[in-house]
Amino acid sequence: MLTRRMFGLLAAGAATIALPGLVHADDYFAGKTITWVLPWPAGSGGDLHGRLTARYMEKHIPGNPTIIINNKPGSSGIIAINTVYEQGPKDGTQYFYGNWSPSAVIDEAPGVRYVPEEMGVVGTAGADLAFMVRNDQVPDLTALKDASFVVGGRGATNAIEVLGNLALKTMGADFRYVGGFGGFSKIQAAIKANEVHAGHAGLPGYVKFFGPDSDVAHPLYYHQQFDIDGNPLPKPEKAYPPEVPTLFEAHKSLHGEEPSGRYWEAYKWWHTSLMSATTAILSPPGVDEAVLAIMQQAFQDVAKDPEYLAEYESSIGVPPPFNPTEQSIQILQTFRDMPAEVEEVVKEISSL
Repeated sequence: MLTRRMFGLLAAGAATIALPGLVHADDYFAGKTITWVLPWPAGSGGDLHGRLTARYMEKHIPGNPTIIINNKPGSSGIIAINTVYEQGPKDGTQYFYGNWSPSAVIDEAPGVRYVPEEMGVVGTAGADLAFMVRNDQVPDLTALKDASFVVGGRGATNAIEVLGNLALKTMGADFRYVGGFGGFSKIQAAIKANEVHAGHAGLPGYVKFFGPDSDVAHPLYYHQQFDIDGNPLPKPEKAYPPEVPTLFEAHKSLHGEEPSGRYWEAYKWWHTSLMSATTAILSPPGVDEAVLAIMQQAFQDVAKDPEYLAEYESSIGVPPPFNPTEQSIQILQTFRDMPAEVEEVVKEISSL
């Protein structure tokens, strides 16, 4: 069975994309400056992998343009993506790089003005995520049954937060959610200050701000990847300490049975259908398909670049599962087609 990660590697090795029209890959971006608008504050885990990916994109885009980073945190990424959608030039020199918020779009949340289906898709990747808790609040998994804690987050409609809070509901945890943090750099600071007791971390944030030897917080469980049929994949090596269980294992250990119920079913759909593309590179509407094809090919080339993968692993952890271009486009075009029962649960979670 082919997994998303395997599909990504196959696509990354595909032949160069043919360019329609009059755009020539060899010289179109030569001498140009490209801006990536990131929804995270500088120094956050997302900012770390965004800058790393941008540096290697410079190498693989024909003409080797310069990519500069514009950090626009706030409103669970909505400010950054609205900026690109509404103000981005149509010549392919500005892109959104980060976590988009499908639940915010579906719920027509305040401030959402972008339409993902109208934006150009350069590429997407999944994420390895974990639930971080203070050592003195939930010292181990068994303490989760009696603990009552505050979870700090980016915003309830953020894709990572939806997944993380669905997991907490599945676990039967007693928690209060507080959004409004710009990224995990802000969340971890609040955890260390004991303003909140926990947070949902991407692997870059966990590695950068805590790591396996932290005396403040630890990963209680992590969210394993799923294959295209929704089946759990084996633990990724070197991502988290070997004693950290998956959500599936944590539930079975704590409750003596496998997870089930409406939150778990919504969790599986969300993880399989959307979290496989939680990080996206999107252009404003109206960018020429030939220009997008140059960027799409460069992103696929980065995904198989051994130097990039090695640097990613050494500085951040396990590289994310990259998606083939066609799959990325399909996810952005069909994300609204969630089952009614899943949509009901996601709306509940998004209103925390």
